Amino acid sequence: MLASRRKAHLIIMTAFALGIAVGASAQYLLSHQSPPPRTSTVTDVTDELANTLKLSQSQRSQVEQILNECQLQYQDIKNQTRPQFQSVRESTRSRIRALLSPEQQTLYNQWIKELDARREKKNSGEGKQTDK
Repeated sequence: MLASRRKAHLIIMTAFALGIAVGASAQYLLSHQSPPPRTSTVTDVTDELANTLKLSQSQRSQVEQILNECQLQYQDIKNQTRPQFQSVRESTRSRIRALLSPEQQTLYNQWIKELDARREKKNSGEGKQTDK
């Protein structure tokens, strides 16, 4: 009887200690995650290249002009393909709505509205930025 009681206490204490260790590890990992990388602007990339490559002022201006032109080309491509993405998005949404009850459709429509607002906010900020 005494041995089984000790065994029970040992199991409980081990489980408690493991819980503390797992919780502390999770807290550490969550608190030490790096923030999402910020998208670089043309100026950021130009500055980095100017410093890394020791560009002259003339070269820097030319690189900045090239990057600005590239950014406009990316935007043109996005504008050309956006209707295709929108078509697929609307088709997907319609198929999902067909599965839902009227109450679920109301919630889904609200969720879609919020999703579209976040997408629009993100896209409005992209006009000023470019990838490295």
